[in-house]
Amino acid sequence: MKTTKVSCFENYTTAILKDLDTLLEFVGPGGIVTKSRNASLPGERLPELNAKVSHPVHLALKRALLRDYPNLAGIFVLARVMDLLQMKGNRLVVCPKALEFWRSLNAVEQYFALLEAFLFQAQSTVLGGEKVREESQSIAKIASLLNQLSENWRNFDGFERSRLFGPRGEVPPWRLFVLEQLGVIEIREAELPGRKRGFWGGQGWLVGGVKLTPWGTAVGWALMTFLSESYEEAEEPPADDQPEAQGEAVESGPHSEFGQLRPTFHSYFPEWRTCYAPPSGEPRPGTHIFKVRLANWWSEGDGAGVWRRLAVPPDTSLNELAGAILRAFKMDSDHLYDFRYRDQRGKSRVYNHPYPDEGPFTTEITVGETDLAIKDDMLFTFDYGDTWQFKARLEQIEDGVCKLGKPKVIESAGKAPEQYSSYYYPDSGIGDTLGGPFGRGRRCSLGQRPLRASFLARALPTAKIPRQLLSSIPLSG
Repeated sequence: MKTTKVSCFENYTTAILKDLDTLLEFVGPGGIVTKSRNASLPGERLPELNAKVSHPVHLALKRALLRDYPNLAGIFVLARVMDLLQMKGNRLVVCPKALEFWRSLNAVEQYFALLEAFLFQAQSTVLGGEKVREESQSIAKIASLLNQLSENWRNFDGFERSRLFGPRGEVPPWRLFVLEQLGVIEIREAELPGRKRGFWGGQGWLVGGVKLTPWGTAVGWALMTFLSESYEEAEEPPADDQPEAQGEAVESGPHSEFGQLRPTFHSYFPEWRTCYAPPSGEPRPGTHIFKVRLANWWSEGDGAGVWRRLAVPPDTSLNELAGAILRAFKMDSDHLYDFRYRDQRGKSRVYNHPYPDEGPFTTEITVGETDLAIKDDMLFTFDYGDTWQFKARLEQIEDGVCKLGKPKVIESAGKAPEQYSSYYYPDSGIGDTLGGPFGRGRRCSLGQRPLRASFLARALPTAKIPRQLLSSIPLSG
């Protein structure tokens, strides 16, 4: 990293710190009431905040949402994944513990905390929308983008600005604006007439051109160096006699995402002594009310009419919740399963049955620790052969101390389907079962009789079964 590039650090990196302070002051100590499940900023307040940040934008949209303001969406995502902003009831508030730690950092430490949050944690799911979307390897994508730019303007055509830099592109608009706020690039908006603009991306903000700043050239070089060294370390086998790395002690928390870039930048920025550490989350108290319904079951009439409402203590593990759901639908629990959901920071979470050797496991987290937003769903998939799927929606969290000792069904509707449907083979006199949500009304031939997952559970009650092995076995019943 050239010294001439490093010397321009202060000239290009102040915008992101000012904009984050502006956002935190805007939310204020009392917070902001929001109706969004994603704790988004209310649309009627966005024009006011847009006028206060370093790079305001003009939108022709009549009812613009937070995701339509790329200059605001980016810093909002960073504040959320760093837990500087949290959801409390129906209010978006500033976390006092996170803010106290944030203000104890110097400007260099704050800047690199934001850079690492952007590269390793930030996702578009924080802004809502599709839950299945996952922006993996964002640091590699950003490093590749910077490697293709120079300190001269590069203009983009309609295909590039819609497919690569559109809302669903590899580098959505809010990421471009964060790079500009970080002082890495300069961007300019596309100047298109209304009809052509609508064809290439609608009336929202569209990128026209991008160029690197001198600081951006240095950052691009550093990121490529970091990735190269990371790949080399991953390929090298660990040595038993390898001496421990010597160096200055680094203060950090349990979040490994912070501090990864420090070895690359520290020789140029010795002021980077402390790494940001978000406060550890506290379990939410109160009785959690879930409405659980079968997600892939079609019975005679309305399949959505088969559901159970459960009152669940906050200290119930997801493993115990799985058992309660299966008992509520009168199903055996001798199969593997997993829970999948998105927490309030927009991060996708997966917790597995305790038997496989791939964690994290459902015994390691309680309902109160899930950080699931009100009205959001957890997808509970049970029995990978028959694929029973349940959607558990968190309807509310009751105030006060929970007096329940275990989950309890408080309301139900519809008759639970049979887990195993029996069938008889007239020619052989042999009976068999074909279970699952799609087994009703189907027959299976003797030559295609599936292996029973319950047999595996009885034969290997304590074995650690790799998920890859199980996925190759046609489990059923």
